[in-house]
Amino acid sequence: MSRDRSLHLGSAFCCAAVLVFSLFLTPTFGNAAPCTVPDNGSGTVFLPPPGCGYLSPADVHEIINGLPPGTTVEVAAQHSDFFNISHSPGGSLGGEVENFQSALILTLTGTGGMSGYSRNATIQTVCETHTAPRAPGQPVQSFDTDMFRIQGQLPPGDPDFDLLRITAGTGFGLPSPGHTTLTRLPNGDWNIDSFFDITYRIDFVGKAGGPFSGMSGSTTATIRMKSGEPVPPPCTVVDNGSGTVNLPPAGCGYVSPNDLHEIINGLPPGTTITVGAEHNRFFNVTHTPGGSLGGEVEQFQSSLTLDLSGTGSLGGYHRDLSMQANCETHTGPRVPGQPVQSFDTDMFRIQGQLPPGDPDFDLLRITAGTGFGMPSPGHTTLTRLGTSSNWNVDSFFDITYRIDFVGKPGGPLGGMSGSTTGTIRMQSGNPSGDVGVPIDVQAGDLKLSNRPNPFGQGTSIEYRLPAPAAVNLAIFNAAGQAVRTLTKANLPAGPHAMYWDGRNDEGKKLKAGVYFIKIVLDGKVTSTRRATLLR
Repeated sequence: MSRDRSLHLGSAFCCAAVLVFSLFLTPTFGNAAPCTVPDNGSGTVFLPPPGCGYLSPADVHEIINGLPPGTTVEVAAQHSDFFNISHSPGGSLGGEVENFQSALILTLTGTGGMSGYSRNATIQTVCETHTAPRAPGQPVQSFDTDMFRIQGQLPPGDPDFDLLRITAGTGFGLPSPGHTTLTRLPNGDWNIDSFFDITYRIDFVGKAGGPFSGMSGSTTATIRMKSGEPVPPPCTVVDNGSGTVNLPPAGCGYVSPNDLHEIINGLPPGTTITVGAEHNRFFNVTHTPGGSLGGEVEQFQSSLTLDLSGTGSLGGYHRDLSMQANCETHTGPRVPGQPVQSFDTDMFRIQGQLPPGDPDFDLLRITAGTGFGMPSPGHTTLTRLGTSSNWNVDSFFDITYRIDFVGKPGGPLGGMSGSTTGTIRMQSGNPSGDVGVPIDVQAGDLKLSNRPNPFGQGTSIEYRLPAPAAVNLAIFNAAGQAVRTLTKANLPAGPHAMYWDGRNDEGKKLKAGVYFIKIVLDGKVTSTRRATLLR
């Protein structure tokens, strides 16, 4: 029953969206990536955000109804590659209507009786979003949005389905409200933080003789699709006199902008305690060379500020707490004096617990870090701010943590105890807006690649930025003409990926032949890779 194919499903529908079923972009599923867009010349940006995608970081769509009991088909999704965009005033929210074509990257994976089933495909369509009024020129613009219509279905002749149709949006009676916040960055570009709580319906009829033969049904559910992430407060630190800064960054804190820690195990079914956390107020800091990354070991104490909120049977429970933590971080080597210093980091150990006598807990302890067997890697980029002695700090750790608790007898958690483990990103600062800072990068450092190559339906383009930079990623034909712009944005250091579906900027299929993937970094460093398109 196992299948693994990529198909182009070409039919367009009025008020629908491009649904691209592909495994090539699955590395992007998970946490939302930053989304940075240039100003459109009027003190705001065009939506949907060019070069960015919407994904579901916390869950997947599902096909349930019509399948055998205990069986589902999970549908991971990324909505991207927006083109043929038009804007007009009005709409249900009184601001603007956006009509456009797009791509929704999906991966179908079976469970239960369909275990082993895997499917990739592409559906071309169009969609419509509505936005509320905003005030161009304001440094922060926050307004409601609505996914008004999105729909697509497979054309006839598919080997698995006589019908596979996805419908969503308020205009179809499936409410899909959202919200967008635009924040102006120091260089004039805009950070995008946008989501839709999309209510969708997936209708299917299995093909006779195929894996879904004799099955049919409709499944309706709601899922959050998100683009970008909030802008953490900036973190600026004074040079320590040696052409770099001391870590952890004095005066800054680490927060989790996209998610919360949770206490789950040991609570009644359907009940959780979410834990918003801020890691700050670093003191008793020492620095020694060495550590697991070969750079430096930082040992210090800190404050963990916690905001606990109950759900389910503990709905209404709320506490603000603070505990002292003992910490150890490891950093990779860096080159003091360089205007951009980008290096790996590791939260090696962090542990804190409430002192005795708390009215709710006999024990509340948080443990995290690689040294405790809970891998917590991270990365830090330091960018010198112009000619000053200050540095912008952009730093994160993907912290794996364990929360142990024992409730106090007679309190709201009396008789309860448990341990919950999870992983969450803790972020300090944000990428610098100074994209014009010179960096010593060679073309080979970008590690530009694409796979598969040759390709038919699409190819995943991957590269790595040694430091934050202005990136222009485009496709050229054999005559040297630009046919498709994939990315034109300021991006942070680290790995990046973009999917190219073999189409030009107008959404038309390009002819088979040789094309060139070209990346230009800060208008200076260029790397090119040859790609062969088959039809």
